Amino acid sequence: MSELKLAEIAIVISHREKSAAAVNDLLTRYGDFIIARMGVPHRSRKMFIISVVMEAPEEQITQLSEELKKLENLQIKTIMI
Repeated sequence: MSELKLAEIAIVISHREKSAAAVNDLLTRYGDFIIARMGVPHRSRKMFIISVVMEAPEEQITQLSEELKKLENLQIKTIMI
């Protein structure tokens, strides 16, 4: 098994009604690696911010990040430790 890394993925959704289901589906698929998840609505800017903390092989973290980047209406930032 690959060495496990810690990572934080920040997800900003600009059109929640269009993208939330796809984001939730992806996060569910990677659920075995997710150790924390927090969602915060930013109503005045009409955004939804999700912070995901993972412990997984680097390949899994990269794969989730790349799949999220393919979705519309999202901004993604990944920090791997």
